[in-house]
Amino acid sequence: MLHIKKGEEPPFLSDFKKKYPSKTYDSAEFERFRMPLNDILRKEQKGLCAYCCSRIESGKAHNEHIEPQHPGKYASNRSLDYGNIVASCNHPKTCGKRKGNDYDAKRFISPLDKDCEQKFHYYLDGFIDGDSYTIDLLNLNAYELRNARKAVCRVLQGLDKETISMIYLNDAQEELPAFLNVIKWYCSILP
Repeated sequence: MLHIKKGEEPPFLSDFKKKYPSKTYDSAEFERFRMPLNDILRKEQKGLCAYCCSRIESGKAHNEHIEPQHPGKYASNRSLDYGNIVASCNHPKTCGKRKGNDYDAKRFISPLDKDCEQKFHYYLDGFIDGDSYTIDLLNLNAYELRNARKAVCRVLQGLDKETISMIYLNDAQEELPAFLNVIKWYCSILP
């Protein structure tokens, strides 16, 4: 997980909320704005899933409500709150799709939390450790994610910290490399 710094709310979202104050994300009136919102979220996150940091392509991301928008113990009335929506990969067994409406506000580590990156530790075999509630809820140790993280570690083997930083840790990039969280961790364990 990487910390996401939310930008300004898109003007179309502000305008929509003024014009339709009682409408929600699921309303028919908002349907045509879902894809433009998704594009903005993906750009804000430089092409990475808010939770697993895999690459998300245009049209293949999920507009994820951190606080669930549907009825349940932690249902939120923040369905159109830009500060509550991030882009997540669309994998049915991980991340936002897996989380669904399950959510415990007191236990969940959000990518919007400034210190979220320090809550997780990675291993060369692809496993992630740390906040077990969030890891289990998002299924961050799913087979596919473990293998992808392991592959990133193999690519980095033999590279020094300076080379990794120069190639992968350039924040000026329009799109960041997949699994940047693992790259940052790997670089931190190098001498």
